[in-house]
Parts: sequence; C-alpha cells; structure tokens
Amino acid sequence: MPELRTAFAGVSNVLVTDGTSGVLVDGFFSRPSLLKMARRVAPDRERIDEALSRLGVTELDAVLVAHSHVDHVLDAPVVARLTGATLAGSPSTRKVQEGYDLAAEPFEELVPGEPVEFGAFTVTPIDTRHSAGDRVPGEITEPVRLPAKAKDFKTGRCYSFHIAHAAGSVVVHASANFVPGALAGHSADVVYLGAGAAGKQTEEWREEYWRETVGALGPRKVRPIHWDAFWRPLSKPLKLLPKVFDDLGATMATFERLAGADGVDLALPELWKAE
Repeated sequence: MPELRTAFAGVSNVLVTDGTSGVLVDGFFSRPSLLKMARRVAPDRERIDEALSRLGVTELDAVLVAHSHVDHVLDAPVVARLTGATLAGSPSTRKVQEGYDLAAEPFEELVPGEPVEFGAFTVTPIDTRHSAGDRVPGEITEPVRLPAKAKDFKTGRCYSFHIAHAAGSVVVHASANFVPGALAGHSADVVYLGAGAAGKQTEEWREEYWRETVGALGPRKVRPIHWDAFWRPLSKPLKLLPKVFDDLGATMATFERLAGADGVDLALPELWKAE
C-alpha cells in the first residue's frame, strides 16, 4: 500500500499525497504584501511555481478551497490549471475562477456531507464557520477580475475537509471555529487545526473548540495551521500573526494541556517538511 504523506506550506495550505495521487488545500502562495492588499492583488506566477517546486508537485487531482477569502482562494484557480487539477469549493470560489477567464477549467461545487472522489482520495466537505471577526463576509456573486481588491474576495461557504485514503485519513480544518456536532461520526489520523484568532477567545471557548474538533475526530497527531503572517513571502521564515490579530502562545498553552490529557502528538508543522 502506498504511504500517505502530508506537507504544510503556510497559512492553511496542506498537501496530502500518496506519491501518485494528491490533493492540495487552498494553494495560496503569492502572499501579497500589506501594501498590495490595501490596493489590488493578483496571483504571482513566480511564487506559485517556486512553492509547487518546493512541494514536489507537478500534478494534482484537486485543489480544495476552504473559503473564498484572498488568503485562501487567490491562487487556487491558477494552481489547479497548472497541475491539471479540479478546482473544488463553493459557488463563490467558482466566481473567482470565472473572473480569471478559467471558466472552461474543471470545477466541483462542494456540498457539505456529500463525498467526492478525487484520484485515490475520497473528500467529504463538512460545514464549518469562519473564525471570529470575519472582515469580508457574504457571497461572491460576480466574477472577480484581476487585479482585484482584497475585499472582493468574500467568504462564501466555509468547509472543513475530511480526506480519506486507503492508507489513512486527514482532516484540514482551516478556520478556528466550529459548528457544534458537525464532525461527530468522523475520525482522522491527523488533524491540521486552524489556530488563527483562537488566542483572542476565552480559555473556555478554546476547550470547547478542541472538544468539537480533536475530541470528535480522535487523531494521533494535531498540527496547528493558519497562525503565520500571510503577507510575508514564503522565501522568508514564517512569523506569527501580530498580537492585535491573535495570541498563538495562549492557544498553544490550551492545546498543549488538552493534547497531554488526550495523548495526542501536538506540534507546529514545519514549512515544506513531509510527514
């Protein structure tokens, strides 16, 4: 049986592959500066190519978009085209693809609870919520033309992804929030767990968040994601989100206590490193 491997590439970018078949969550590699974010943004092909090279990716079966904010969807239609993948996400994600003049490229609208086969993987999208303080809520109803304003990339539907393979299962839960009971009945070997903004919540909230995600899924490993400053290029070391947005130290203190009680291997993922 092929070995299942995962790799983290900043924000909530997670590659899951068996060496032949593969799916990638988001694929946000351009990471435009805050100055550009305040003006207009567009995918950076050089940065996309470099990131795919670092991940060892030439082909993918699917690019899965967790929601349609700029730090998730900006590059996804381009990454899907470059790798021959199906772009998969919400109707808002489809509007981004259409705006990039890629409407003829394959697209799969994801419906929570309905599994979809992508290569050797069965992906089940699960309904979830964006973390507290969503600055660009709503649906994208018109094609997004480039260069675009960051605020043009509205949330759309939010998903967690249960990614199942004969060799194991992975859940990528990009946003630090939850729908009570949504993950009940699912299990996973590894969970990539959204941490961004959780540090601004109460200890009681973080405990409930852990129970609703890790507690429900029963993984062996948990790897927190979406904690890095997503406007810094991947050619530089990752830095934490500023304290005005998050407090990763507070989140990890809670997670470490709960992981110890549950016997879970908890660690921040290393950029590009296959696990």
